[in-house]
Amino acid sequence: MEDLIAKSIRAKNRRSVKGQMRVVESIMAILIVISAVTFLYYFASAPSSQARDASELEKIGHNILHDIDEQGLLARYVYRSEWGNMTSALAVSLPINVYFSLSVYDMNNNPVNYPFLMQYGDEQVFSSSAAVASVTYIVPGYQTNYNPRILVLKLVNG
Repeated sequence: MEDLIAKSIRAKNRRSVKGQMRVVESIMAILIVISAVTFLYYFASAPSSQARDASELEKIGHNILHDIDEQGLLARYVYRSEWGNMTSALAVSLPINVYFSLSVYDMNNNPVNYPFLMQYGDEQVFSSSAAVASVTYIVPGYQTNYNPRILVLKLVNG
């Protein structure tokens, strides 16, 4: 009889140890999931679209000038002095709250678009902004005429 009672107690103890291990495994799994979610929250959050630093503005400016050039419009606007069209194309292409100032120079660093000011936004925005990005883009010529122009695009957050 004592042997039967001892076997019963040992079986009961084995079952309670198995149950305890399952509780410990569940707690460890919960901690792993919580730490993974916390890690993803801190390191995979998207940056705010309102706050752009100078390097991001430079990328935006270069991409927009490149896109307009790929469409064949940039050289036409520059060499035919279509400054209004150029200003409109840039204003439409830029994100909201990003303002620009564009100057065009020849190879001797003489302004080509003088006295026409290609600018979108107040002058105060450029002087008071913490991050001003400057992009230099060269247009080699128009059609068969090699006469390089240097475009200097300044971008700021509004």
